[in-house]
Amino acid sequence: MTATIVWIAPSATTYACLCEPCLEQARVEGVLFAEALMRASVRGSIGVEAAAASVRCRAGHEIVLRRVERPPNLSQHDARQLQLT
Repeated sequence: MTATIVWIAPSATTYACLCEPCLEQARVEGVLFAEALMRASVRGSIGVEAAAASVRCRAGHEIVLRRVERPPNLSQHDARQLQLT
């Protein structure tokens, strides 16, 4: 089984994510969605100097946290983008 990869912002010191294998297991078991979210929820902290880290959910599945730089602004408008006014 491959690890779940979660991308975090360069300045993040905390994270909250969902374990994909736990979500899939809950789906197979027919667990209610709210219960599945509680089972799969993973939260913690990470040092701002860490470029990557490996953590485990309560069931022991590996989750890899990696920092990613924010993408540059798009040079041209794309109608599929959400527009905030």
